[in-house]
Amino acid sequence: MRQTKDDYYRASLDLLAEGGVGALTIANLCARLGVTTGSFYAHFAGIREFHTAFLEQWEVGRVYQLKDQVDATPDPLERIDLLRRLAVALNHEAESAIRGWARTNPVVAEFQRRVDQAREQELVQAFLDIGIDKKEARVLARIGLTILVGTQQVEEKVDRKRLDALLTEYQRWLEVRREGD
Repeated sequence: MRQTKDDYYRASLDLLAEGGVGALTIANLCARLGVTTGSFYAHFAGIREFHTAFLEQWEVGRVYQLKDQVDATPDPLERIDLLRRLAVALNHEAESAIRGWARTNPVVAEFQRRVDQAREQELVQAFLDIGIDKKEARVLARIGLTILVGTQQVEEKVDRKRLDALLTEYQRWLEVRREGD
């Protein structure tokens, strides 16, 4: 069976989750997919081109998938709940590896920054839509993003139930805060 670029991107997430950026090699990708290096080179000129293409695909997947789902959810409280569910469902181990990679590679850091910025902006907009002023919406969004990023950094393998409990408590705080207004 002929592998597609998307097959390589999916395998990359698995390799990152299992072994970090050091596992993201041509040999490991080909072994994972059961193909020769010729298959890899039919799609990519080399590992650097592959890394860039993978990161572009990862960013687009994260940002546009998020945007599409959020845009399809007009109620801001439902959007906040959707964002919680999406955050829990992420491939946290792969994202944690990408964050580690970003600490030593400025190109990767820029991709990571844009993904986080899009996530945070979606939260800000949901908070604005429920009537929270812009300054506070930014602070609240940063707290939400920090819960996600902090969990990815603290836990080697993210406990999704615990993350869901943290984000659910965060939502409860928001509801209590809104009721106080």
